[in-house]
Amino acid sequence: MDPTPLNQVASSAPLSSAPRVCLGQNAPAEMADFISRAGIEVLPYAQRIRASIYVDFVGARPTGMDVLSFDFTAKGERAPRATADLATDKWQAAALLVVSHALRLKPVLLSADAAMLSVLRSAIAAATSHLPIILDGEIGAGKYNVGRLIHSASRYRGPLLSVSCASLQDVDVDNLTRTIPESKGAGAAIFLDEVGELTDAAQLKLLQLLQSLERTPLADAQAPASSTRFLAASNRALSTMVERGEFRGELFWRLNVLSLKIPPLRERIGDVPMLARLFLRRSNPRRMFMPMALRALSSYAFPGNVMELENLVTRLAIAPLATGNSLIDVADVRRHLMVLPADGEQVSGWQSSREEARREMILKTIAAAGGNRAEAARRLGMTRRTLQYHITKAGLSRRAIRNKPLPIQAAHTTPIGRSPSGEPT
Repeated sequence: MDPTPLNQVASSAPLSSAPRVCLGQNAPAEMADFISRAGIEVLPYAQRIRASIYVDFVGARPTGMDVLSFDFTAKGERAPRATADLATDKWQAAALLVVSHALRLKPVLLSADAAMLSVLRSAIAAATSHLPIILDGEIGAGKYNVGRLIHSASRYRGPLLSVSCASLQDVDVDNLTRTIPESKGAGAAIFLDEVGELTDAAQLKLLQLLQSLERTPLADAQAPASSTRFLAASNRALSTMVERGEFRGELFWRLNVLSLKIPPLRERIGDVPMLARLFLRRSNPRRMFMPMALRALSSYAFPGNVMELENLVTRLAIAPLATGNSLIDVADVRRHLMVLPADGEQVSGWQSSREEARREMILKTIAAAGGNRAEAARRLGMTRRTLQYHITKAGLSRRAIRNKPLPIQAAHTTPIGRSPSGEPT
């Protein structure tokens, strides 16, 4: 494959000016500070007419701009306002939604988890330097979004150029080196997506480029605005790849000045209901999640992380529901978690992981039901015929199910949304 010209890679050009946000009355002072450090201009309430995004806390909805509406008082049994985009008592989550909206991040960068917030605070703190950063995380966890956040919070005003290393057989050094001076002092930032997929030849050329930049005035620590920054993302442990001889150690140590590990969604399950409500409101605000449906979502591992959750909620927003009304219940969630790809359809890495999790769930549920498939189907919220269909599609014959070694205490495994007695929780 020929080297990919730089003008054909994805580019996230900066806006003509920093996005302007006006926070409505009752906004926490810490929220304004966080948004400002993320590289977004926060205007006083008196100047709200100059803002492109207005954040509503009290019900006033100015015209001529995007409006985000937050409900910070939604706690206990009281339902949040129907007009609220986000119902939370965590100002950090609200601040992240503002940042996501201003930077047009997709999926949104939204979390109230302490570990995730620590990563994002570190990312913003490191943004003011020109040093390279490695973003480590699973597919769909938000590595590119964190890269966008770092670029926004930095002093770089040039574009963020994204290079897909998975489809790149070589590094077009000439194009890269020409682009750096063309940034006209604004600073260039290059996002190496899935850098662990680079071929050995491409790794060598990238290493040579980094070495050449270290010997030029463009890498002067006193002039970060005119230098070039590299953000490298990987869903594979690069340090382990170095030990195995699969990744050049010299390249790894030049990129690994700072490493940020983005936690997967299954390690911050408290974010699942918040994200699910937001995605549903944007896809179909007439539908709502039942509490048990959100609990079922929170019990799922989500190997595809936030990307998978958004796709799932999008299906739930348009598909027929078991109740026939606007309420999404446990049966609806289970049915869409069990969807299998059609014959011949390409399956991505996270889909393969999801299929393995699905097979394990079927095996465990049948074991918990004592081998009774009718009872297993009931616990999974489907008919016995549907269960048999999924068993066949997953390649689980009766012999495979009988001979499958089960984990310790597998007989006590509780299916999603059920207590050990089999009663709904």
